[in-house]
Amino acid sequence: MRNFLKLFRARSVVACTLCTFALAAVAQTDGPFPTRLVTVVVPFTAAGPTDALARALTQGMRQGLGQPLVVDNRPGAGGNIGAAHVAKSAADGYTLLFGSSGPLVINTSLYKNAGFDPLKDFTPIAYVGEIPNVLVVNAASSLRTLPELVSHAKVQEGLTYASSGNGSTNHLAGEMFNRNVGAKLMHVPYKGTAPALNDLLGNQVTMMYLDVLTAAPHIKSGKLRPLGVAAARRSTVLPDVPTFREQGVPSMDLGVAFGLVGPAGLQKDVVERLGAVAQAALHTPEMQETFARQGVETSAIDTPKKYADYLRAQVESWREVVRVTGAKAD
Repeated sequence: MRNFLKLFRARSVVACTLCTFALAAVAQTDGPFPTRLVTVVVPFTAAGPTDALARALTQGMRQGLGQPLVVDNRPGAGGNIGAAHVAKSAADGYTLLFGSSGPLVINTSLYKNAGFDPLKDFTPIAYVGEIPNVLVVNAASSLRTLPELVSHAKVQEGLTYASSGNGSTNHLAGEMFNRNVGAKLMHVPYKGTAPALNDLLGNQVTMMYLDVLTAAPHIKSGKLRPLGVAAARRSTVLPDVPTFREQGVPSMDLGVAFGLVGPAGLQKDVVERLGAVAQAALHTPEMQETFARQGVETSAIDTPKKYADYLRAQVESWREVVRVTGAKAD
């Protein structure tokens, strides 16, 4: 009997100790969000404009959240692979998506099955900004102005435009250019911006819509010639380049917009926390300097509610662009 009591007391001590550790673990995980690392998925390769902005934002959010944020690049299928991963993740705020116009608003109209619905499967957190596109040709091209390109494109066979892939913003911009001015430019899709840009720099294709961040260094080095900015106003990065409208050429102002979302069903307090920290980071001098350097245009979309309204309007707008152009993606 005495041995039994000793064994019982020993086991009770162990049980109490384990219970204490368990309660401590619960206290750590049930504290105010976040209590651990946050993963931000970028659905494109590293070193592109989406990746660069995502890393700048996550760096700015670290101090406000009090936890590290890590960027996880999951490229493929025009951004669908990374976006679908986040859509299927737990709605706890620890897996987020830093997306662009493709996965957040366009792909749902381009693909038969993108693997997610951007309006049903995501919780909008923060709008970041938009980078306008600039139409460029190789510096060796005989085309020197936008009106000159329009005239040639209406009658000359064999002119081409490159894109980063079927359904990308620069693909749709090229299709809208053909439709708006009656051009006959042939689409040449690539698997990403880098190979398309390489062939443009090699004068293998006639023209390309490029985001101003990617295009600016090559314009300033004299390798590319800008013909017009496809936006409502001139870019701060390329202030000497006139817009399409300034030159009397219709434009859809098809830039690339960026934002932060999470899986559907995020708790309100988590959304508000992430949104507030993101907005604080976006307004720091360091982030504003990054925006100015990279040509990001900002707006008054500064709450999760406003961002949700913006996404709904953008999905409908791009759905019409896809319908009019007849663009498809596999």
